[in-house]
Amino acid sequence: MSGERAIPGARIDFSQWIRNVSISAWHQFIFIGGLGLVVAGLTTYIITWALVSVTLRDRHAAERERLGGIPFTPRIAGWFLVARWRRLRDRTLDALALPGSIGVWAIVIGAIMATVAKLLSLTGASP
Repeated sequence: MSGERAIPGARIDFSQWIRNVSISAWHQFIFIGGLGLVVAGLTTYIITWALVSVTLRDRHAAERERLGGIPFTPRIAGWFLVARWRRLRDRTLDALALPGSIGVWAIVIGAIMATVAKLLSLTGASP
């Protein structure tokens, strides 16, 4: 009975069970890691947007008007994703907006990770 454990009334291939558990654990690890990235990115994005918004209001009013004031718009997320803040050539804004760009990318990558892990677990595919 190599790799099998005798259970009265049932015959279970123990090595197969261990392999299935590890696949499930792998999917869960990727899923939780993805959600962690989303939360970390969202936190960074919210804090950074407050600082960037004030800097834009004080130094680049036209850009602030163009972007608007609501942080959860596709326009602002895209502004951070493609680093359009670099066009303004403001070193202070560069220092404040870089963590925001990293945060938005963390949200995107984390959402992709969580979605892929969930789809893999639903289909039963191994990573």
